[in-house]
Amino acid sequence: MGRSLAELIEGYSCVAIIGMEKNAGKTTVLNHLLSSRPPVVQAITSIGYDGEDTDQVTGTDKPSIYVGCGTMVATASSLLGQCDFTRELLRFTGFHTPMGEVVITRARSDGFAQIAGPSTTAQMSALISMLHELGATQVLVDGAAARKSTAAIASSEACILATGAAFSPNSDDIVEQTRHYTGLLTLPEFKSDAAFTCKSEDANNCILLDQDGNICGRVSALSDECADQIAGRSGQPTTALFNGAVTRPMLQRLLDKCRRLEWLQLVAEDGTRYLINSRQKCDLIDRGARLAVRRQVNLIAVTVNPTAPSGLKLDGAELCRNLSEKINLPIFDVCAAQNQTFGRKAPQHA
Repeated sequence: MGRSLAELIEGYSCVAIIGMEKNAGKTTVLNHLLSSRPPVVQAITSIGYDGEDTDQVTGTDKPSIYVGCGTMVATASSLLGQCDFTRELLRFTGFHTPMGEVVITRARSDGFAQIAGPSTTAQMSALISMLHELGATQVLVDGAAARKSTAAIASSEACILATGAAFSPNSDDIVEQTRHYTGLLTLPEFKSDAAFTCKSEDANNCILLDQDGNICGRVSALSDECADQIAGRSGQPTTALFNGAVTRPMLQRLLDKCRRLEWLQLVAEDGTRYLINSRQKCDLIDRGARLAVRRQVNLIAVTVNPTAPSGLKLDGAELCRNLSEKINLPIFDVCAAQNQTFGRKAPQHA
């Protein structure tokens, strides 16, 4: 019998829950963890806004976030009136959102919460530090849909990826795309001082390095010239460092220009910055390109929500089994009665 999801996160001071798609079950996972770990002094916050009864994008019903007495809640000031737990104000953070300044409170009774936190990596990291200083043993971050979760990922020691029927009504598609995305999140780290000394104020910059780590080119990653300049290095060992997104159009232009890519290494900030599909990734690897990241995500589990907002319900156990055949991580359906673990045995955290 494998360890439960709640047992799996023991020892981590901050865990982010990110989703393949909206309504993938992140809030359900958060509630499960909140209810399963009463001995731990927990704190919660969110990338953006979460906890509302109705999804602001899809218009579908969402599960409410339920916190126990003693839980710290970091949320925007305008949402405090919509939280029905008795609370103690602990700290103003100075971080402002469209819904007001993020404040830290402690629940003095059980109740429902709505949470909204900062969206930048620097502010999220600072907020997590504040929560630990105030006595939180573990911070749970309700992340955004995966492409927007960089701030949550960068600030956390471990991540949980939520997937399921909201992503696609087709079980095979869910399995393939989840396999693809977990592969991106766990790409190997590029270990070089150049990765940190070549940071640019331009969030969309691409910096080219030769085999000795010297800068041999600099170009906007969003322009056609990016693929052209990379292709112009053909045959010469080259590392392309991206400060922002590695986009599908840019890579397709590069693939159209170069039959072989053994000389090329692509490096993004983390796996969420590779905005590519499974086919493009396979094409790059087949042609010899190496993909890496400056910061590897510590992805410790995948959770499954077999029910979509439309009412579609897939076979959760079957979906978990199929995922476990493709992904070397523990797979959980937290809605299942036994919260059974599928796939690889949950690792021990040192």
